[in-house]
Amino acid sequence: MEIQQHIEYDELINYLPHKGKMFLLSRVTQHDIVNHTITSEYDITENCIFYEPEFDGVPTWAGFEFMAQGISALTGITNTIKGRTPLPGFILSVMEFKSEIGYLKNNTTIQMKIHEDFRDEENHVYRYICELYAKKGDEKPSVTAKISVMETEDVHSLFGD
Repeated sequence: MEIQQHIEYDELINYLPHKGKMFLLSRVTQHDIVNHTITSEYDITENCIFYEPEFDGVPTWAGFEFMAQGISALTGITNTIKGRTPLPGFILSVMEFKSEIGYLKNNTTIQMKIHEDFRDEENHVYRYICELYAKKGDEKPSVTAKISVMETEDVHSLFGD
């Protein structure tokens, strides 16, 4: 199966387990399942679950969730292309989180660039280098982090009922 590079919200929602207000991606503009990279975007609005009206934006600490959903999109796209059902994943750790700003401003489009730097396929554990740009087109990321995740085929075996 082939999936176009540019994926808008209406199609993208099929590749992630997140729904409703917890779906925090507007589009994917690039993905590469061989090199494990993805570029995704989110349009910041007052409807964002993390929006704080007194600052007219979203605090950058929420940036790890935008980046994690980019990772989820990459794994969902990868599994779909390989003919597998997208699997739920869990954040294991957020490391080296750094932010140059306090808020992601309302009515801006943020961009996340993510690439994998560690893969343990046997245990379904992966680590990603993540960059979040406060405005699409910025040359320098405003938020950076390393995020480790784990995919699972059976949530119940991990946590029980």
